[in-house]
Amino acid sequence: MKLYKHALQLLLLQILLVLIASPAFSFGRDDFVAQTIYDLLQEKSQDKRIIFEPKYSSGKKMDAIKTHLEDIKTITLGKFEPSRSSFRAIIHYNNGKSDVLSGRYESYILVPVAARYIKFGSVIQSIDFTTKKTRLVSLAQGYATEESEIIGMQSKKYINIGHMFELRELARPLVIKTNDPVNITYSVSSIHLKTVGVAMGSGSVGDMLRVKNTSSGAILLGQIINKNTVQIGGNNE
Repeated sequence: MKLYKHALQLLLLQILLVLIASPAFSFGRDDFVAQTIYDLLQEKSQDKRIIFEPKYSSGKKMDAIKTHLEDIKTITLGKFEPSRSSFRAIIHYNNGKSDVLSGRYESYILVPVAARYIKFGSVIQSIDFTTKKTRLVSLAQGYATEESEIIGMQSKKYINIGHMFELRELARPLVIKTNDPVNITYSVSSIHLKTVGVAMGSGSVGDMLRVKNTSSGAILLGQIINKNTVQIGGNNE
């Protein structure tokens, strides 16, 4: 029985030693230099949405630096040149010496793309898109780069799966159309009036729209506040 318990203890000890030596435990330490340099690049970026992928000029130097992790005091960014997509990191050691690690980087950004086929006239919701990592240099002007630019917008064309959203092909949904009955509110100082009228055109929330007062026949210009409501005066004067 004692022999069995001793053998079991030895087996458990061997398993523990294997786990301690496993790359799963050492990965974080080995990746310390790369992670620190990545964080320093992120700090330099004015756009926090940008994802950096550094590529080092010398893999051998990086491997050599990793063998002295315990001796590293600090890591600083000596050079950061966005125009050349290059950087130079300085590794400072406790003994006063230092190493220089140079490289270049690729910049990416997560952009919304259609997750399913979007029909003409559809109002885009969160389930209609996903994100795709895209190289910043290959991203053309005029395409949506944030979710807020497309959610609630109406598509002016058919959009295939995987395609990015072109801003000029999106529009705010029309909430009032020509000849729709509308509520007309008038606000100035402490005076607040409400009447009814007819829309003389179509528009989205925030648009200026001409409406006809049903009672007086007067044509008024106001701002669309919500569905069926146009405000005259106030901040729109």
